[in-house]
Amino acid sequence: MHGPIGDFFLQIVILLAGAAALSTLFYRFNIPALLAFLLVGLGFGPTGLGVVQDPEELHSVAELGLTFLLFMLGLEFSLARLKAMRDTVLKLGGSQVLVCTAAFFLAFYWWGLPWQTALVVAGGLSLSSTAIVSRELSQLGQLHERHGQIAIGVLLFQDIVAVALLIAVPLFAGGQQFSSVGEVLMPVAQSAILLAVFFFAARFLLPRILAEVARSRSNELLVLTALVIVLVAGLITSWVGLSMELGAFLAGMMLGDSRFRHQLEADIRPFRDLLLGLFFISIGMLIDLGMLQEYWFRILYSGLLLLAFKCLVIAAVARLLGENLQTALTAGLVLAQGGEFLFALLALAARDGLVEADVASFLLSVTIVSMSLTPLLIRLGPQWIAGLLQRFSISDQPAVDESMLLDSEARENHVVLLGFGRVGQTIARYLRRLNIPYLALEVDAVRVAEARAAGEPVFFGDSSRADILQAAGLAQASLAVISFDNDKEAKRILESVRGLDLNLPVLTRTRDDRNLQELLDAGGTEVVPETLEASLTLVSHVLLMLSVPEKTIHRLINDTRRDRYRMLRGFFPGGPTLADNEEAADNAVLQHAVIISREAWACGKTVDQLYWPVQHDPLFELHRAGKTIERDALADTPLQDNDVILLRGSIDEVDRCESYLMTGKQSSG
Repeated sequence: MHGPIGDFFLQIVILLAGAAALSTLFYRFNIPALLAFLLVGLGFGPTGLGVVQDPEELHSVAELGLTFLLFMLGLEFSLARLKAMRDTVLKLGGSQVLVCTAAFFLAFYWWGLPWQTALVVAGGLSLSSTAIVSRELSQLGQLHERHGQIAIGVLLFQDIVAVALLIAVPLFAGGQQFSSVGEVLMPVAQSAILLAVFFFAARFLLPRILAEVARSRSNELLVLTALVIVLVAGLITSWVGLSMELGAFLAGMMLGDSRFRHQLEADIRPFRDLLLGLFFISIGMLIDLGMLQEYWFRILYSGLLLLAFKCLVIAAVARLLGENLQTALTAGLVLAQGGEFLFALLALAARDGLVEADVASFLLSVTIVSMSLTPLLIRLGPQWIAGLLQRFSISDQPAVDESMLLDSEARENHVVLLGFGRVGQTIARYLRRLNIPYLALEVDAVRVAEARAAGEPVFFGDSSRADILQAAGLAQASLAVISFDNDKEAKRILESVRGLDLNLPVLTRTRDDRNLQELLDAGGTEVVPETLEASLTLVSHVLLMLSVPEKTIHRLINDTRRDRYRMLRGFFPGGPTLADNEEAADNAVLQHAVIISREAWACGKTVDQLYWPVQHDPLFELHRAGKTIERDALADTPLQDNDVILLRGSIDEVDRCESYLMTGKQSSG
């Protein structure tokens, strides 16, 4: 393929190949992949190797990634959730933009820029990166934590400000003249009418279209429809002078309460990830390597100064509006960077002669430095802040809810539910039916408000805080239940509970048995692995349908639980198992059959003569001539030709033990 299309295709292939190779390397060192995309753009851009000479063509395609990202973000934050966050959006978002814009305006005006230029640049720098922040928070599962909610609320307000700045640039540059008030009001009225039509269609028409598509039971048609929805929503808002991203977000928000939400998320994600990678590559191409080499210290210093200043401003505003210090500082770190919207703003301002080219290039480099550091700040910032506050003995956690104190004092021998999600609510329904008193703690403010409106004894509070647990009446409780499957958070809660020195049974939920022993060691009385319990339920139904006596079934199930699910551990991995989730596969207990041949080193040796190159005994059972011999009966049993040994352990452990059986050599792995 030759010509412009072929050249563009070749450029895309080179960029994606470079991004794939560098992302793989960064993954090994636990470095965010976003930095790999930026470096690929920098290396292959016009000032680097020159593979791409015109980044604008690539940027136009890559901007679709940001559009898809905003659509998925809209699915996460439905209209009801946005209403619940209106104080965060208006008060915190408005205050942050106002304070930052005023401070930057004074600095640039003092620097010598005209007031119009200073105002546009200051407004652009006050905005943060929607693409980076929402992507990192989503990947880390922090969208619904308090600092995540603050970040999304502020970003929503910033999107509104971005529209105003886009309108302001041609006005300040003198590129658009209005002869009457009517000429100003006409486009505003047109925009309002089109947005009203858009809201009606997204709210009432789209769910009906999706319902019709769902009846076809065609995944291809549903994917195509999802793509069309995102693109049409973006086009409608772009026609009225707003951004495509805002339209995609509004469409997602309208569908956030529909039954198609999760299917749409799954359909859009592959396109979003690919195009978003191209978007960050195109951003990396905007850096001028020559300027970076000449002014690298000034650019780095200015980028760090931008991060520090915006972090402090956002933290101060959040603190004044009632957030605790740790949440305020974390939100400040999350939103401290410059945003990708500044790139579009500077390009428009430079085109209209409002900003000089060298000033625009310098500001772009400073903004990209701040964006490059953001993934590390989002991932490591909360631990840094918590460590600093603990080191200097600073604690300003919000006071315990007085109503919770009164409620818990009126209860005795109650159950404390730590988490009130799907599982917590299910437990509560059965407790209520049996008239067993309970009290629940939850960190999702919207869920707390909904549950309390329905009369549930649910209170907002961090279950890992000792004072919150005491206020929930843990000393008088008969049982505590950790009802969510975040093992790290569950371990923190267990440590806080045991730190109160209470002889209280704690039931802990986990997804599988990977961290079962760790949770038991942390203080869990019983740890219930969801997947294994689901298997036991299925087994009990199978045996009942085979007319096995109920007493026998109960005995088998109870024996399995008493043995900490040992019988259920280990599985024969299929082809795609390890590729699905590498981290899970590394920690999973696998089951592997090894055939002992007469040439094997272990043939003729007893099991007691084997010194396994791992810390635990990997031998589960032996199959010989159609019979199964359990591990307990294998102590002095010599291994014979054609014996089949079942080994259990991680991938690495199983490989080392098989090699040991064959060669007799102990590898440390």
